[in-house]
Amino acid sequence: LWGWRPRIPPEREPVAQVGVGALAGAMGGFSGTWGPPTVLFLTALDTPKLDQVRIQGVLYALGSVVLSAAHVGSGVLRWETLPFAFATLPPALFGMWIGFKLQDRIDQRLFQRATLIVLIFAGLNLIRRGLMG
Repeated sequence: LWGWRPRIPPEREPVAQVGVGALAGAMGGFSGTWGPPTVLFLTALDTPKLDQVRIQGVLYALGSVVLSAAHVGSGVLRWETLPFAFATLPPALFGMWIGFKLQDRIDQRLFQRATLIVLIFAGLNLIRRGLMG
C-alpha cells in the first residue's frame, strides 16, 4: 500500500510456487485462511484481476472442500451444525455478487490496493482471534 511491490523473476517462479503452496497449505491447516500468501504471490506476478479472481476461486474452492472434510472429521460440521452452515451461503453469495460488480468497475491498480486492504483486515482479525480466543 506504501509503494513496495514484490516481484518474482520468471526463473524463480517454480520454486516460489512450491513455497507459496506449502505456506498457504500450512496456514489453511492452522487457521482456515490461505489467502495472504496466494494473494501476495499473484500480486508479485502482476496477475490481471480477472485471472487473479479465477485462480483464487479455484484455490479457495479446493481448500474449502478439504477444510469441510476436516471439520466433519473433527466434529465441528455435523447434522446439528449443517443448517447454520447452509444459512451462511446466501450472504456469502450476495457478497460475491457485489464483489464481482465492483471488480468490473475498478482498474487493476485499485483492485490490487483493495485486495491488500482486505488482507490487512483479515490479518488483524486473525491476530484478534489469536489473542482473544
